[in-house]
Amino acid sequence: MAEGPPHSAEELRRWVRARSPQPFDDADVVPRASTHDWMYGPEQYPLALLVRLVDDGFAANRNVHYPRNHGRPASRVRFRAVATAAGPARVLVEGRADVAVLVLEGAGPDVAGPTGSESMRQVGDRIEVVLPAAGSVVEFDVVAEPGGAPAIGVPADAPLGEWTASVDQGPFERVAVRHGGVRAPHLDPPGMVAVAAVRGADGRYDVGAPVLGRPLLDIERAPVVGSGESIAEALADESERETRHEIVAAPVGGWTTRHPLGFRYLAVSADDAPPVIPVRAEVAPLGRTGAFACSDERLTRIWAAAQYTLRLCDQGLMIDGIKRDRMPWAGDQALSTLANAFALGDGQVIADGLVALGRPEHGYVNGIADYSLWHVVNTDLYVRYFGDVAHARREAARIDAFVGELARHADADGVFRPEAQPGGFVDSGPGSVFLDWGLALEHGRDPVALQMLWAWALRSAQRVLARVGHPGAVRWGELADALESTVRARGWLADAGRWADYLDADESASRAPYANFLAVLAGLHPVDVPAGVVASIREGTAGTPFMTAFRLRALLAAGWSNVALDEVRDVWGDMLDAGPGTFWEEAATDGSPFEMYGRPYGRSLCHAWSAGPAAILPEAVLGVRPLADGWSRFEVAPRLGGLDWASAVIPLPVGDLVVRVDADRVSVDVPAGTALVRGDRVDHGPTVVEWPIG
Repeated sequence: MAEGPPHSAEELRRWVRARSPQPFDDADVVPRASTHDWMYGPEQYPLALLVRLVDDGFAANRNVHYPRNHGRPASRVRFRAVATAAGPARVLVEGRADVAVLVLEGAGPDVAGPTGSESMRQVGDRIEVVLPAAGSVVEFDVVAEPGGAPAIGVPADAPLGEWTASVDQGPFERVAVRHGGVRAPHLDPPGMVAVAAVRGADGRYDVGAPVLGRPLLDIERAPVVGSGESIAEALADESERETRHEIVAAPVGGWTTRHPLGFRYLAVSADDAPPVIPVRAEVAPLGRTGAFACSDERLTRIWAAAQYTLRLCDQGLMIDGIKRDRMPWAGDQALSTLANAFALGDGQVIADGLVALGRPEHGYVNGIADYSLWHVVNTDLYVRYFGDVAHARREAARIDAFVGELARHADADGVFRPEAQPGGFVDSGPGSVFLDWGLALEHGRDPVALQMLWAWALRSAQRVLARVGHPGAVRWGELADALESTVRARGWLADAGRWADYLDADESASRAPYANFLAVLAGLHPVDVPAGVVASIREGTAGTPFMTAFRLRALLAAGWSNVALDEVRDVWGDMLDAGPGTFWEEAATDGSPFEMYGRPYGRSLCHAWSAGPAAILPEAVLGVRPLADGWSRFEVAPRLGGLDWASAVIPLPVGDLVVRVDADRVSVDVPAGTALVRGDRVDHGPTVVEWPIG
């Protein structure tokens, strides 16, 4: 047997780390300060973070197209807390606050009165209130500054507990607590790390891999700075670059950029520029990450680059990309949830993204009808891969109402015909439908691919609501049944054995693969995938790594893992070869590989929706997938193909699931709270299960 990687989870993580483009050590990442517990009203933190990311993205970049129909935090929140002791309590406030002592000893909450000036003092964002006795209830009525979000920061020694909050005069509920420093945490990145941009022989600086951060320029006079994910962009005219490069004085002396830059390369115009420029990069600190390695070094490096790509986009919410529009999109999130489950194990960023995007003020999520469908699909994926049934319980009524609004665009046969909405995504097609770059949809016709995604969303809603006993599960299951009957009658090409592009189309229609691979993923072929469907998926192409990853997942479901691996080697391997070390918004590497949207450097070269191999590789090679929520039951069905060995660590909430396979044996570390299912045999963790190959 060929030499394999080290045996333990930590050794395997180090093996993968040595092949990653990541230019820093995890131990050097400094998390956001945690000197205060910051109190937010229910659902308010993700909305506040979304607004900050959107505002920052528009300020930092020239060419941003993001619908402004997204949800926003309430402008006013009333917080209540119970005094645990008499004496002064000092808190930080994001916004303007009025304070009242609502309950004194032996009194009821309705005899509240304003706190007198002798017992309350506010200096800037800091409030000191004198608590007359343990059990007193204090109310902080916080009104945000324009564009802000009400929040209260409480140090560990404050004699206050049992916090609740009322949003927009609603009922008092438990607060959401997030850790932060002297600023509300939605205003700060999740963590920071120091990296170095080193000057090469040609004078440009190279970090070694893309980062999102600010250079610190110890230079006498303000320099001219250019940056890019490619060398060409860093050296281009400022008018051609996607990012603004306004130079400001740095707090520590010297100069920096007003906004973080998404870049690998720097160009600095200054005679006294040093050979090494420090960069403060914004990156999420992570605990137990995933890992995948195999005897094919190219596949191992692809997996490591996918993990790093996704990590850079983990900025509290999972953003689109680090360079151009650093904002979350619901389609990207559905793909990145799968990659996250295998690569990062960061469920919080997914839950926050679902809350933030699931509350548009009007219209579709991100202004795109099918992104509203992806939002529902992603909710189901999140609960399945991360086991957060509590999220499903909290969101059940909202999901039911959300799907109900979408269903208003469906006819009696279940066919989904969304209407275009003003202020939506500027590049969407008829009915505010996007589906994928390069896919032109015909007006006045019903795309089968859209109906398949609608069917997937309906089944997702059915599953999510059924988990928590919500009656809406029955309604959406019945609508999914009706829709599936319709598409089978009007969208299936019996002679070709595949799905048409449009309902009521004939076989002469084009053979784009979208309807066929989405049909597999939506569950319309639960057992054997017809040969014509497989041929369409194999022979067709998708416009982006986002949809290509879902196309390959359909091939895996059909049993064509070797074909999926070959395409990962080709598509993602070409991007890896072409640089800068992360994966791209579009995968074409010939011609003008950095051009997109008609702009020379419009393409993002570090894009969350291109991290699909992080999930595809362990699924294709090791056949590892959850059979129940949170991996409480899972299977391992390896298909090494031409590989000598493969290993993976999957960072489950309950512990590491480790799989090792070579030509002779399979070994699985089953963590506590999970069970490995092999046919009729079930092995409950914690245990190690081994069996011979063949």
